[in-house]
Amino acid sequence: MVLKSDDVNYLIYRYLKESGFLHSSYIFQFESQICKSDGEMPNVEPGSLIRVLQKGLQYMDVETHLNEDGTARLCTAPFSLVGKHVCSVQPDSRAAAKASPSKSSATQRGYPLETSSHGGHTLVHDTKEKQAAVRSVADDDDSMQMDIDVPDTEKESRPMEAKSKRRGQTIDSAQVLQGHSASVYSCAWSPGSASVLATGAGDGTARIWDLSGKSPERDGIVLRHDTGAEAEPQVDITSIVWNEQGTLLATASFNGQLRVWSSTGEPKQALRQRRAPIIAMRWNRKGSCLLSAYLDGYIALWDMQTGQMRHELRAHSGCVLDVDWLDNTTFASCGNDKAIRVWRDGETQPIRTFSGHKSDINAIKWHPGGKYLASASDDGSVKIWSLADSLVHDLIGHSQQVFMVKWLPRAEKAVLASASFDSTIRVWDAQSGSCLRVLDAHSKAVDSLSFSSDGRYLASGSFDRKVCIWSVKDGLLFKSYVADDAVHDVQWASKGRVAAAIANSQVVVFDPLSA
Repeated sequence: MVLKSDDVNYLIYRYLKESGFLHSSYIFQFESQICKSDGEMPNVEPGSLIRVLQKGLQYMDVETHLNEDGTARLCTAPFSLVGKHVCSVQPDSRAAAKASPSKSSATQRGYPLETSSHGGHTLVHDTKEKQAAVRSVADDDDSMQMDIDVPDTEKESRPMEAKSKRRGQTIDSAQVLQGHSASVYSCAWSPGSASVLATGAGDGTARIWDLSGKSPERDGIVLRHDTGAEAEPQVDITSIVWNEQGTLLATASFNGQLRVWSSTGEPKQALRQRRAPIIAMRWNRKGSCLLSAYLDGYIALWDMQTGQMRHELRAHSGCVLDVDWLDNTTFASCGNDKAIRVWRDGETQPIRTFSGHKSDINAIKWHPGGKYLASASDDGSVKIWSLADSLVHDLIGHSQQVFMVKWLPRAEKAVLASASFDSTIRVWDAQSGSCLRVLDAHSKAVDSLSFSSDGRYLASGSFDRKVCIWSVKDGLLFKSYVADDAVHDVQWASKGRVAAAIANSQVVVFDPLSA
């Protein structure tokens, strides 16, 4: 039996990816160089690392509790991978114990014999199903209640059935797009058409789907980041983003390729000046400049008229994890060096640096009116910044890493939603710094959020396979959809439909307002 370090690294990489730690998985893949190892890496089953650890843990348990005469001590103390084990032996353990432990004795010590393929971040998973609930943080304080005046324009012809919809109806039917051959990580509706959807996956392709008809093309329009050869290893499409006009789609891959396509899939630009993995991209508002963020700490600005790199900046001492434009010339970046920096096009030094997070900063987002910048971090906090006053609010409430933040798309409001690995979504008032709602219907990490275009609803996606649709005005669960696998991304189109990127290579599309 040969234990290779590349095999161990690959299982760790797969575990990080399956558990939703996409940034960590990309960083580990980049640093361990497993993508450059000799030979093709096997396509192992999901949950392989957990199963190996469980079997090893069971063997250690048996070895620890085996007497010299071949009998096993019945120990009621849990057996763990970490920490020193101290036995709690029953008085009659010698008489009752047998040499071969049974399934019941194994599970009695605190670990299961089976685990779900995408089962989170610990060896022991809570199998009790969470009931959907909405917790109000301050029921007795009227000033803390979320009462957002949202228009009643979308689907106005369909009267609301308040009672049944407030209980959270389950959506039973959805359109399933099955062209990808690996996990789908991202989806994005075109701003120019509510029926055109782009998706990116781990099969080395992005795709454009025209959903205006009843039967879209089976595979969509395929946008390749590889040659299509069977021997060529597939690369993850790490980011896809439309310009605000919906005329151009930018796609990026783990091997550093950056390509720009027309809305019909025609190649426009192939931008590859750097070999480091690209984690995030953003267009400025005019669509004249594209910003790309890299795992080696650099950011690059591309001129879309010439297709050339205008600037390359060493933005962070570690990895750059997200970027976002304030306007056509000013943007912000964040990374695992715990810093946020604000830059202006044409300048080589940041105009502002924000410090205060104690761990990796996963996401940043400017308020639609430009007044605030929100940040989400592995330290469990959400922070609100402004160019004038630096730190405005330190929003504490999540118990685990915060993966994403999204603003309500209303410039006159300052309402923010945050998604966490603690399985909850929190809705905040950025002006007062108060938590308005805790939305609690998921049982695993929540890694994606999307508001409807009119701000009336919020969609959330989780590794528990659920997409939840929430009413923004009262914070109640409105609808839910259960997919066949973990949900990596959710996006709301301008006219009602929701798209979800699923780990089993599918993309599902449904209209929660008519389902």
